[in-house]
Amino acid sequence: MKEDLGSLLAAHSADLLAFLRKHGKRLLDRETEEDLLQGVRLRALQSASDFRYGGRDAFFAWLHAIARSYLADREKHWSALRRNPGALLRLTAADPASTATGPSTFASRKEHLKLALEALATLLPKDRDLVRWSSEDVPLEEQAARLGVSYDAAKQARLRALERFRKAYELSTRRGR
Repeated sequence: MKEDLGSLLAAHSADLLAFLRKHGKRLLDRETEEDLLQGVRLRALQSASDFRYGGRDAFFAWLHAIARSYLADREKHWSALRRNPGALLRLTAADPASTATGPSTFASRKEHLKLALEALATLLPKDRDLVRWSSEDVPLEEQAARLGVSYDAAKQARLRALERFRKAYELSTRRGR
């Protein structure tokens, strides 16, 4: 059944992409169309045991439900980063832990977060995941397991991802000035 589903997903990529463009507009400034498309495809394949082909209309209803769920999860992800910027900003040169308060400090932190999110969005999906997991304090052993690589490979990949994130953040701050 997975092969049939894979063929259907490949055959209807353009339709799914149109759906994602229409319903994922807010996400498209943070993630590429291709990333969203691949995410929905992966989720559909993971749900293959729930799939029974009952015609084109039923297939699209099932696929659109999965796509809506995936888009909602991605929105929650980005919202969580906005609600808890300190974890992400700790990975940059910005100082979110400052004890200063007031409107100008709040505005400055908000601007740093915007730039950090822009920098994160420019990374490849694997690097984005590694940076996000690092900001969420996911243990390196678990990161290695999620990636399906050795501990040492995950450590190197994380270091490279964090370096790319910091460089992208630095470029974002230069453009923002």
